[in-house]
Amino acid sequence: MNHLGHRGITATQASKGPSTRELIEHAMKLNHPTTVGHLSRIINAENSRDESEFIQTLKKMVEEGSIRLQAPHYEIESVLDYLSSPALSLWFWETIMVSAAAVIAIMLTPDLYPVNTIRWVLGSIFVLYLPGYALLQLLQEKAELEGPMRVALSIGLSIVVVFLIGMLINFTPWGIHLIPIVASLSAFTILCSTAAALRQYLTLL
Repeated sequence: MNHLGHRGITATQASKGPSTRELIEHAMKLNHPTTVGHLSRIINAENSRDESEFIQTLKKMVEEGSIRLQAPHYEIESVLDYLSSPALSLWFWETIMVSAAAVIAIMLTPDLYPVNTIRWVLGSIFVLYLPGYALLQLLQEKAELEGPMRVALSIGLSIVVVFLIGMLINFTPWGIHLIPIVASLSAFTILCSTAAALRQYLTLL
C-alpha cells in the first residue's frame, strides 16, 4: 500500500458542497492519512464520492505535485525484524493466535450454554474466515483489498477450502470427524500464513 506525503496544502472552506479536491485537501490537513485506502475511507465517510472521480482527482494532484505518493520503507534485515514489526506481521500473529484459540475452544470447551458460545464464535471464525483469509494473503501480491471486499472473499474462499478438505478427508481412513477436520484446517491456515509471510519478508530484502 502506498504512503502519502503532502506539501503546500492549505485548508479550503467548503461552500455549496465541497469538490473532491477540496475534500482531499481537507482530509490531508486534518486527518493526515498514511495510505490511499485510508484517505479514500475518510473522503467517503465525510461525503460519499464516486471512486473513479476520487482516483482521477488524486492522480491530477500527484501530477501537479500537490501530493506525493511514496512507497513505504522498512529496515528489515532478518526474519526477526519482520516478525517484530507490527505494521508488517500483525496479520500473521493475529491469524496464528486466533487459530490456536479456536482449536483450544473447539477441543476443550464443554458443550454447555453459555460456555459453548465461545466455542461457536471462535469455531465459526476458524472455519468460515481464517482459511480463506490465509489463502488470500498468499495469493495477492499486494494488500490491495480492504474492508468488506476482503471479508467477502475470505469467507468465499474458506467455504471452498473447507469443502475440498472435507472431500479429501472423506477418502482417508479417518473419515469426516472433528479431530481430522480441525487438524487439517489448522495445518492449511498455518501453512498458507507462513508462506505468505515468507514471501512478504523476501520482497522487503
